[in-house]
Amino acid sequence: MTVLRGVTLGAQPWLRRPDRVIGDPLLLLAAVLIGGVGLLSLQGATRIEDGGLSDDVARQSAFLAVGGVVILVMRRVDYRLLKLAWFPVLTLWIGMLALVLVAGATEFGARRWFLVGNYSLQPSEFARIATVIAIAAVASSRDATPRGFVFLLLGFLIPAGLILIEPDLGSTLALAAAWLALMVAWPLSLRGLWAIAATAVAFVPLAFALAVPGYQRERLAVFLDPQRDPLGSGFVLRQVEVALGSGGVTGRGLEFGVSALEGLSTRNSDFALAQVGEQMGLLGTLTVLVAFAIIAWRGLAIAESAPDRFGQLLAVGLTALLVVQALLHVAVNIRLFPATGIPLPLISLGGSSMIATAAMIGLLLSIAARRQADPLERWTAARWD
Repeated sequence: MTVLRGVTLGAQPWLRRPDRVIGDPLLLLAAVLIGGVGLLSLQGATRIEDGGLSDDVARQSAFLAVGGVVILVMRRVDYRLLKLAWFPVLTLWIGMLALVLVAGATEFGARRWFLVGNYSLQPSEFARIATVIAIAAVASSRDATPRGFVFLLLGFLIPAGLILIEPDLGSTLALAAAWLALMVAWPLSLRGLWAIAATAVAFVPLAFALAVPGYQRERLAVFLDPQRDPLGSGFVLRQVEVALGSGGVTGRGLEFGVSALEGLSTRNSDFALAQVGEQMGLLGTLTVLVAFAIIAWRGLAIAESAPDRFGQLLAVGLTALLVVQALLHVAVNIRLFPATGIPLPLISLGGSSMIATAAMIGLLLSIAARRQADPLERWTAARWD
């Protein structure tokens, strides 16, 4: 045990070895399953005649490999170190969000990306994680008081506002859901939660008028009336419906003929679930949904059994961020929500989304590897005793 200036380093919690090698095998297995389904679906959608790998499949395979390394690294790092570094981490990514509004690349009417050669970096993916870390770190050190709530609200509004300006409504909504989950877990009083709900309802018309650009208003109009733009956005929505419906129970296979999504530039990103449904049918779609349900279950179990308050709140925030993003993507694909351009974690084509998701999975495994026995393990041990 090393001693430096009277401090026993071996006694510091962030220097101890993890209690478990993997952390939570079910969580990791669910993530691997989702990534595998996504890669198979992409291979079927971008197949080439000689049977080799398409450029998209090669890129996504590389992203998955990098994501695997990120998971291993983040699982190895003690999550409690982030409680000490939350301010510089959040400041860095808020700065990146501000910079992308000035120097970022514009695509599909939004300025969200930095272009680096043939690749792009989307700061909002990582800024959301930094925001969750910051909110969890501050909330774990403060009681649920009005002053503390105002501080946490500002910590959310600054990055959320910058993401909304890009505009990226889907990412903003996912971050808002994670922040609300953190407020519930803090725990904010019921009176405070009602005040949040009333304020949100009151400001929806103002936010719609000031922050929602024209093309997103058009998306909302087409969502309510698909016949409004039958050759544009309305056509896309109808093709997504056809793709999901044509898959049936078992799907059309990975090498069927012309897809209903053929020609849609966002088929591998915004409508990745519809692509899975067309190829693998109801069984493939349910496999993905069940895997995300397992991630939600294990994420909350990790939060419940975390050894400290910061770990509990961080696990709640990361789980909410992951699961709500997946739910928003699903809702868009089955016509329950207007198109927002939000990717399906671990399935949609894209490096920033893949690496950010891998970082969240790795952090959850880091918390799990240092946790007390979770309720399921305690119940099993009691049964055997």
